[in-house]
Amino acid sequence: MYEIKNVRPINSLIFISDLNGGDAPNPIRDVPILATPSCISVACYPEQEGATDVTLGDMQDVDPGRPANFDGNLNTPSRTIAVSTVDHKTILEKSVTKEAIHVRIWMNNPKWSDDIIIGVD
Repeated sequence: MYEIKNVRPINSLIFISDLNGGDAPNPIRDVPILATPSCISVACYPEQEGATDVTLGDMQDVDPGRPANFDGNLNTPSRTIAVSTVDHKTILEKSVTKEAIHVRIWMNNPKWSDDIIIGVD
């Protein structure tokens, strides 16, 4: 099961974390995906240029069959993962079964992706 949202996030950036938040990674210029144990930031297509499709779902349902741009773990103590914007607006959320989950992220462009897929397991 998965859900897709078409968004133009402020600062062309989304965050993936526990529903109750996390510690965002410090920005590093020209690095599209950054992570801490509790938060992942992902650069999107420039908001002034167009929208980005963001998909959140179970890994087996969303895996596009190519290597992921990110493969790691995320702490989810509330057992709900959220995709949010710089101004703390939740655009997608999903219940998970564990307090730490496996996350893979696929981007269709290594710098300015207009299609971001987030798979959780």
